[in-house]
Amino acid sequence: MGEVCRQGPTEAENVVTSRSGVWWAADHPDRRVPGTLVRAGSTWSLNLVGTLLPLEAHGGAVSLVSPMTIYGMCLGTRCTLAPAYLSGQQEPGKRYAVPRDERAADDDQHSQVWTAHSFLEGDALPNDALFHGASLELTGLSAWWPLSGFGRRRIDPSEVRGYEPPESTVADCGNGLTITIWASLRETSGWNRYHSVVERVCMQVVSDTGLTLTQLQEQVIMPLRSLLAIISHRRVECFNLRLRPLDDNYPDQARFGYPIAVDPGMIDGEAEVAADRPGERPTFTADDTDFRSFIPAWLALAKVNSLPISAAEARHASGVLQTEVVEVVNAAETLHRTTHSEPSDYPLADKVLDILKESERTSRKERNTVYSAVKMTQLRLETRLLQLAEGLGEEFCTWFFQSGAKDWAFVASAIRNALSHGDPTKHRLEHDAEALVGVLRVTQAVIQLRLLVAAGLPHGDPLKALVERDPMFVAVRNQTVANWPALAATMR
Repeated sequence: MGEVCRQGPTEAENVVTSRSGVWWAADHPDRRVPGTLVRAGSTWSLNLVGTLLPLEAHGGAVSLVSPMTIYGMCLGTRCTLAPAYLSGQQEPGKRYAVPRDERAADDDQHSQVWTAHSFLEGDALPNDALFHGASLELTGLSAWWPLSGFGRRRIDPSEVRGYEPPESTVADCGNGLTITIWASLRETSGWNRYHSVVERVCMQVVSDTGLTLTQLQEQVIMPLRSLLAIISHRRVECFNLRLRPLDDNYPDQARFGYPIAVDPGMIDGEAEVAADRPGERPTFTADDTDFRSFIPAWLALAKVNSLPISAAEARHASGVLQTEVVEVVNAAETLHRTTHSEPSDYPLADKVLDILKESERTSRKERNTVYSAVKMTQLRLETRLLQLAEGLGEEFCTWFFQSGAKDWAFVASAIRNALSHGDPTKHRLEHDAEALVGVLRVTQAVIQLRLLVAAGLPHGDPLKALVERDPMFVAVRNQTVANWPALAATMR
């Protein structure tokens, strides 16, 4: 993201305002109640005067009410909350303070609070509504896609009038799904001689057969958000998401290409500015790979690696250290299973099975149980971790692990097994905070890089050249909290 001029605050402010109107449940369209929708932290909170459901439907048991879709109409615009969860309810006590003749016949003396993670403004749409296209922005996308004059050199204000946007890039992801990235200028000005021009990078997703919002988020947005989070080492947000319904008869479709706004007004300006700090760059950019092949490969990889990608993504807050170690090593094991072929034969397991068949004291079920258990141990976790790292290339492994890849795999597998199975150990490294931090950070880096290589990033020396420019990966490579040969020696 480049600029001609910037003055004043550098962080965009949330422009979310409350929305008041009438609301109704999908199953009870005639039961409409007034209420106000506000943004509360990372969720939307709908405060109603009345109840969306008949009172006998839930009997006051808030936790037992199933999530549902809520429709609304605010200032003449239809909107949707989905899925919405009943998070609070108040109702009159047994003794009324008002005379009987003043009591209302309806339920306006009741109130409900519903919470939702997604708010759509523009229409009342069911959960299975299909969308033909979407336009969106991702924090950090501008830094990853530097194919622009603004991103390469300082621009003189006199050049803005002659600005020509760079050619958009289109990736065919198969099954009628295409992703396009382009850049354009956005200008703002004020009466006090303030004028700013910013080049913003945007993304368009088009599906010939249509995608639900959930499918769009899970199959496209979340994988791309995770990709940018991995290479920028910070949390990435999606904003300015707008949708185009898959309906040729949708009103004003020609005039309003993307009439449905998702979570309007929620712009993470701080994260966007942080993603483009001077002197910082992602692990690699679109210039370092073929966007048209890398993005489809990444989306396909994400379909079968949700756990590894989740473990690889940068996070705001940390959890319990032991739990995180188990999670990240398990994710590495899962990634090995999806990127490597399993053994075609199991000689030890077959030998054990033959011995058991000769015994009349074991049933077929018992023999199969033992056979499966022996098969699982034939390719040990230590071997899986080592093979996963070796997929980064021999030259890279020698440099990154400083010839200690085997010791890392041995220590990481032993600590994971001790934490998962709860068996006491003599070395007690599962209680050593420094060893746990080393396993966590190094294993997470291996997952991150192995995912990128599996999607098309080069391995070996070319990968080393990219990683050497990334301060975060270099810091992991130079870590001193875990000496793998020394730790391995204490465990043997």
